[in-house]
Amino acid sequence: MARSRIIGIDPGITGAVVLLDGDGAMTQCIRTPVYTDDGKKHYDIPGMREVLMRASHEKGEPLAGIEKVGTLPRDGRVGAFNFGVGYGLWLGILSALFIPYMEITPQLWQSRMLSGLPRGPKVKASAVRAAKSLFPHIPIEFKVDWGMADAALIAEYARRRDLGVH
Repeated sequence: MARSRIIGIDPGITGAVVLLDGDGAMTQCIRTPVYTDDGKKHYDIPGMREVLMRASHEKGEPLAGIEKVGTLPRDGRVGAFNFGVGYGLWLGILSALFIPYMEITPQLWQSRMLSGLPRGPKVKASAVRAAKSLFPHIPIEFKVDWGMADAALIAEYARRRDLGVH
């Protein structure tokens, strides 16, 4: 039985959360909740929890798809640590709220959702293009919004996988 809503999460500090209904219509799209202190962005943990609580209290059982992140050789230690913090926070909040989730590698969702589009250094632009094609009203206006594209495509990939159409 397919879920009535799917949550897509790009766990980076410039990431986003997207909520789709069971038919694939986008019902919510927001940047990752953050706050700024001393000129640095930090994850707003209560804000993150609130986003997922609202999604989990709607009718029916949700399913979350979260990008399974790892570090790259070019990532600095501090950057890799901070990225891992966000990933761990999202997993912890999902678990605490009893929201079932699937971890999806970038390679997997990109191979399905960006089929035929340029990858490599153009992967982010391709994700924006694909997301706008599937969700014409997605509120992407600036480069800082590009995490919304990834979250939307992760959600759609998770929805299709949940339906058995991957």
